Amino acid sequence: MLSRLIIIFIMVVTGWSQTGFDILSTPTDARDASLGLSLNSTIKPTRILTHPESTVTLSVWNWVADIQGAYMGIALNNAHLSFQAMNSGELEYRNEIPTDEPLSTFQYNLFNTGGAYAREMGPVYVGIGGELIYERSLNASATSIALNLAAAYSVNDHLLLSTGFRHFGVSGELDSESTAFPSEMWVEVDAEFGQLSLMAELNNGSIPAAVGFSYSPMEKFVLLGGLQIEPADPDLRIHPSAGFTADWSNFTFGYSIYQLNHTLGARHFISLFWNY
Repeated sequence: MLSRLIIIFIMVVTGWSQTGFDILSTPTDARDASLGLSLNSTIKPTRILTHPESTVTLSVWNWVADIQGAYMGIALNNAHLSFQAMNSGELEYRNEIPTDEPLSTFQYNLFNTGGAYAREMGPVYVGIGGELIYERSLNASATSIALNLAAAYSVNDHLLLSTGFRHFGVSGELDSESTAFPSEMWVEVDAEFGQLSLMAELNNGSIPAAVGFSYSPMEKFVLLGGLQIEPADPDLRIHPSAGFTADWSNFTFGYSIYQLNHTLGARHFISLFWNY
C-alpha cells in the first residue's frame, strides 16, 4: 500500500509543476546548503519532532554581485520560529552588445517571518507551518501568506518517510515581475546508520530531485555533501554542494558552498548554532 501511494505521488508531481521566483527555496543555513535539501522546520514542520533539537540558528550567505541574505531560527519543543531577510541590491540587466545604459535595473528585498507546530499522532507525525512575507522591488511592494504542511512516518529505527506541501498561499501584486510562489509537493526518505545519514527528495519544483549525506569521521565534526538535479535544455544539470559542521562547547559552526558549478557562481553560507 505504501509503495502504491509513493508511485501515485510521483505521477502527480510530474504532472503538476508550477514555475515562479524561487526565492523561498533558497537554503537557510549551512546544513541545508551542504545537503542541497531543506531541513528547515518552518518548511518541513514534522522535523520538529522527528529530528528534535533545542537550538538557536544564526546564518548569513552571499551570492553573485550584491545578493546576500540572513536567517535566524529558534526551536522550542514542538514549535519553531524563523526570521529571514534577503537583499539583491540594485542590479543592471544588459545584453551581449555593450551599451552606455542598462536595458533595465532590478532590486529585490524580502523579509520573511515564519512559525511551525507539529504533533505526534500514533505512528504518524503531522505539522503545519506558516510564513508572512513582505517583498519589495524598485517600483512596488507586496505582502503574502504561505502555508506548509507535512506528515512523516517512522518505518523503523533507521528509515523515515515524509511528504507534504510547501509554499502554497496568496500574494499581493508586486509589479510586472512575476513573484509567484514556488509551490511544491515533495516526498523525502531519510536513512540513518550510526555515523552516516542519507536522504533523498523528489518534488515538482525547479530542482525536482536531490540527494544528500552527512558523515561524522570523528567526534564533534561532520562532513556534508549533496547533489541537486535541475532540468535544462539540452541536458540535465547536476549541481554538487559541500560543507561541514564543527562543535565547540554549546555551539556548532557550519560552512558550506551551495551549487559549486552554478552558472552565476556558488553561494557561500556561514552558520552558528547555539545548542541551549
